Amino acid sequence: MSRHNTLDSDCLSLLINYKTYILDEYIKLKLILHMAGLTGYFGGKNAMSSWIYSNIPKDIKKYIEVFGGSFAIYFNEDFSHCEKIIYNDANKWQANFMASCLDYNKMISKIEESFKSGFLYCDDSISDRKKFYRDLYTKTKNPTISDYYDNSNFSIPDYDNSVIYSFMITSAFNACHARGAGFSGFSSNNKLKITTLLNKLNNKQYQLKLSKISAIENLDFEDIILKYNDKDTYLYLDPPYRYTNGVGTHDQDYGSKNIFGDSSHERLSTILKSSMCRWSLSYYWFDDLEKWYPRDKYYWISKDFNRSSASFSNKTKGTELLIMNYDPKTGIKIND
Repeated sequence: MSRHNTLDSDCLSLLINYKTYILDEYIKLKLILHMAGLTGYFGGKNAMSSWIYSNIPKDIKKYIEVFGGSFAIYFNEDFSHCEKIIYNDANKWQANFMASCLDYNKMISKIEESFKSGFLYCDDSISDRKKFYRDLYTKTKNPTISDYYDNSNFSIPDYDNSVIYSFMITSAFNACHARGAGFSGFSSNNKLKITTLLNKLNNKQYQLKLSKISAIENLDFEDIILKYNDKDTYLYLDPPYRYTNGVGTHDQDYGSKNIFGDSSHERLSTILKSSMCRWSLSYYWFDDLEKWYPRDKYYWISKDFNRSSASFSNKTKGTELLIMNYDPKTGIKIND
């Protein structure tokens, strides 16, 4: 082989390696750009994840979203520096869905099988597919017809349960709980929105993100905080916002007052005060926050966001609060 041919071969090899490197770096870059959660989730922080993430210290070893929902902060941002990533949600159906998605290949297979002969099957002879799936959604959420949302007697992961839940949450208007939401299961291109979930589960970036999750928990917020209560843990908390009946800035009730009432908000403040973890807490303002998290003892920052759940009198934006037990500039925990 001539010297020129050897050089050409070496250059080609270098070019291939360089292209591979660029592709790898591109994938890494995409992972720290906005990916959004696997599904929507009412009240989720997809739109404001960059702002929240910018105030999270980068020396943390364990990252936990206590009220996990769609896990938007994790999916949107870069947590590759963390040794452990932990998801928690007290909603057993949501936690089961996330646990099922960890085995994304099995979850993909289960959804596809369901379209062929299971819960999602729609016979070709049915001309009005939208009506079929609207009726399926309405029947499944109706407690007089289906006990789906009342029967919590399943083990995690339960893939058949997750297939049903995938359809219900992707079909619910604004990703609200189906019992209180109308049907919105088709996108503008007339495809079922659950197909977007399938696309994400088939996406290498999402698969990599899912593979980095260390544990899925289905615990009350107090139990999860106590279980991982150490100085290396970082907690992000986005509880259901408190219904204030016009006394604060969240004067619309979206059902949260029945599942996370005043006593739960106060209990959360009590457990956080004694936590060894660093944490940040999202809220809309209400007067008890000033008592539970005094501004002279905690760090408060705020930002206006356009949000569908920001229903304020004569306002088009909601002011998000982020309350922290550490200095966001240094990451140093208060009283340490």
